[in-house]
Amino acid sequence: MNLVKLDWHDTVAIISLNRPDAANAISIEFAEALRGVAQEVAGEGRARAVLLRAEGKMFSGGGDVGSMLTKKAELDKDAYGAFFQSLVNGFHEAVRALRAIDAPLIAAVNGTAAGGGMSLALACDLVLASPKAKFVPAYPGIGLSTDGGMSWSLPRIVGSKKAMQMLIENRPIGADEALQLGLISNLLDETDFDTAALARVEAIARLPRKAIAGIRKLIEDSAGVSLERQLEMELMTIGRLATAPDALEGLDAFAARRAPLFTD
Repeated sequence: MNLVKLDWHDTVAIISLNRPDAANAISIEFAEALRGVAQEVAGEGRARAVLLRAEGKMFSGGGDVGSMLTKKAELDKDAYGAFFQSLVNGFHEAVRALRAIDAPLIAAVNGTAAGGGMSLALACDLVLASPKAKFVPAYPGIGLSTDGGMSWSLPRIVGSKKAMQMLIENRPIGADEALQLGLISNLLDETDFDTAALARVEAIARLPRKAIAGIRKLIEDSAGVSLERQLEMELMTIGRLATAPDALEGLDAFAARRAPLFTD
């Protein structure tokens, strides 16, 4: 069984976490599979949007505690530490590979995203969720700090003090509260969640690809940058896009009062 599946729906790449019998827990093998699929999508070059979803009742329960317990029993302290570093490094390589795809990355969360699973969801550009979604930091509960970029993504979403509070309290965050906090972008009906999520991602895939990529990079690079530098980067980006086919099509469509057809 493939631990991570890849399907295509026209120009939408659908990446499915496929370890439902183990809560889509992140093992070394699982992380390698996720990285490989992400690299395959990036190499194809045809994705205009990526949907990251999960099979089963949970999005992901985070790190594979079962393998951690097994290795802890088998290995001495130094060897166990090396195993753990390898696990986290593999997970980080998967996150890097997902972020390297030149297309909007959208998570669809229809269950619990805990620990590394929450980190994985927050690493996406947008998060769609059903009322069953639940976000659990989890790390402090087993004496660990964050991984998967949560210490970078969470403060950017909710602010540093709120992020610290959430991590210290380590309580489950339900879908309604997650929406209020900005952890999720849209709350969708759970009755046909996968169909509704795909429809949202298909709409994103019809947007001007290069413009969305430019906006994504501008937002990602904005942290810690002065307004003056950000204005310079905006000028360079919009100047480059102004003569691209999609921008010219957008102007023509606006003038003709019709819907634009973006193809670039």
